[in-house]
Order: sequence, then structure tokens, then C-alpha cells
Amino acid sequence: MILFGFILYLILVLVIGILTYRVTKTQADFLIAGRRLNPWVTAFSERASGESAWLLLGLPGAVFVAGLVEIWTVIGCILGIAFAWWVIAKDLRIRTEKYGALTLPEYFTRAFGLEDNRIRVLATLIVVFFYTLYVSAQFNGAGKTLNV
Repeated sequence: MILFGFILYLILVLVIGILTYRVTKTQADFLIAGRRLNPWVTAFSERASGESAWLLLGLPGAVFVAGLVEIWTVIGCILGIAFAWWVIAKDLRIRTEKYGALTLPEYFTRAFGLEDNRIRVLATLIVVFFYTLYVSAQFNGAGKTLNV
């Protein structure tokens, strides 16, 4: 039964890939859906990508250890996310369109008029360093979750 579900999932992913391949013509189509998604779809996609083991394990663990005082963590997260959605994202969308940028390093390079690769190299180093920590934390969380 598990194998059947896995095969069905693989077929579904393959079908979605084939269907989206037909509408993906440019790099902008692939990276940011050609800027065609409405703000709510983009916001919920960002949240689905942003939540991880910290929400499933870290926050409940913090509540267990510290108690209801951790409600402030939730309030801070909600306010921070709302600020990012309604203040930063709107302005950033306008500016990235103005500069024709698809990524943050590309935006910073064009906005500050830098022709060399300093920002791109720095961004790459930051991403590699922090994603290594992030992915290792996710593997740790997955291991704890799946440990029966």
C-alpha cells in the first residue's frame, strides 16, 4: 500500500512537471512564475516554504519547557510575517521589476550599480553557510519526528 501511494505521488509530480514545462518559457517563469501570481498565492507559498521543523518540534518544545510565555514568540512571528508581507514585499516587488532582477543578489547588484561580483559571492557564501545549518537542523528534526 505504501509503495502504491509512493508510485502515485511520483506520477502526480511527473504530470505536474510536464504541464508546467509547457508554460515555462523564461527564467522568470521558472523562478517567480513570471510575476503572474496574485499576492495571496505568493504569500502562502512563502509561508509553506518557510515553516519547518521549528514549527513542528521547536515551538511545541519551547512551550513545553517555558509555558505560555512562548505565546510572545508566536505573536512576534505573526507580526514579523505581516510586516514582511505588507511593507517589505510590496516595495521589493516594485523595485525588482524596475531593475529587472529575479533574485536578491541580482537586485542589490543592480540597485547599487556594482558591476563586479562582490555581492553575488558574498550572497553565495551566506546562503551556503546558513543553508548547511538549516538543512542539518531539518534532518535532525525529521529524525526525531520519525523515530518510533
